[in-house]
Amino acid sequence: MNTAIPKNLATILKNLSEKFPARKMPERVPYPNLPQSGTLTQCEQWASILWSIDSAQANGKHALRGLAIALSQVIRAQAIETLVMDARELHKPAWDADDLLWDDSLPLNTAGDTRASLTKKISRTLSVDLNDAVVFPSPWERWRLFKALQGLGQKREWGQWRQDSNHFGIAWKPWPIVWVTNGNHSTMAALIRGGGMFKCYETYDFSAVLEAVKPDGLNWIRSDNGEVLEPILSLPMAGIFEIGQRLLR
Repeated sequence: MNTAIPKNLATILKNLSEKFPARKMPERVPYPNLPQSGTLTQCEQWASILWSIDSAQANGKHALRGLAIALSQVIRAQAIETLVMDARELHKPAWDADDLLWDDSLPLNTAGDTRASLTKKISRTLSVDLNDAVVFPSPWERWRLFKALQGLGQKREWGQWRQDSNHFGIAWKPWPIVWVTNGNHSTMAALIRGGGMFKCYETYDFSAVLEAVKPDGLNWIRSDNGEVLEPILSLPMAGIFEIGQRLLR
């Protein structure tokens, strides 16, 4: 057995570096060419979102999913802004799938498939942590939301949020995105107050839609022929869509 001690520290460090190579850090993505002052145009904002997605992707899949969650928080904040900063009774957030994406009746290919027909149900449903998924509840009644904010939470009347038989939602893979269909006000309050586990009653694979459509920062575009479907109304949602495409790759 060779018990000789290396002659110098450099040899020791070299041996250690070969045995335990340092983790290679991702290269930083160059910043986009943007004006130094003033308000960014929609195209410039889209360039910024793409830079953020590229930078997250350079770090890995978990960073991509985390960025999708961050973008969903922007959308939820916009909905809360509508509810809180404009108290007209009939003024509600417009943020269902048709509002954030495009009209579901529009054909996405020559076969006439729509978003609904390309979204395929899968047999095994998902359970998600509300704080670790893209979640879209749709509160519409301000008083019900405020009541949930009052009751939910540790040492409060309702206690910590727990899903019950009144809470329903469907999931889209690959992110996942959860669209809450019932229990909207308490689920929104749970997202604000600290989350919880949510079991979806149905789960769908959204991959075919991600392959059929692409966002360009201004419009939703059919991938097969370049035809414009509709203008993009939510850049954060377009960013979430782009992340879904990256996750498929």
